[in-house]
Amino acid sequence: MKMWMMTLALLAGGCSGFSEAQMHLVEQARRGLDITRTVQTDHAQIVSQLYQLQQQRLADGFDADVRQQTALSADWIVEHRKAYAVALTALERQRAISAEADTAAQRNLAAVDAALQRLLVLQSLQLRITTLDGLIPEPASQTSGTK
Repeated sequence: MKMWMMTLALLAGGCSGFSEAQMHLVEQARRGLDITRTVQTDHAQIVSQLYQLQQQRLADGFDADVRQQTALSADWIVEHRKAYAVALTALERQRAISAEADTAAQRNLAAVDAALQRLLVLQSLQLRITTLDGLIPEPASQTSGTK
């Protein structure tokens, strides 16, 4: 058992600084994900406002077309209403696709964050193992004064 502990200490010795550096990098990556999530949310809001604006412009265009006609025939109204409905359907389809893409992006960011959280846990366990009292020999400068 002592031989196993000594081997573990020799293999793990000197790794604590490396583990700490890895943990700091993971924490920075998670902060980057938080920033990316914020940007993604802001982007989704901007896209939503854009779709609302496009829908309003489409309605305004339809209204302007109706007002410009001096004589409104039933055929003209039916044809323009159909065209307006097709445009609204296409716009709504684009909005739905955009919402699905945003949802997928948010899921992907959450999955990356979960993976980084697990990595952080594993690294903290590794750091605890490498810094257990008595497993890592103290540097010579610290032990020479205590003899």
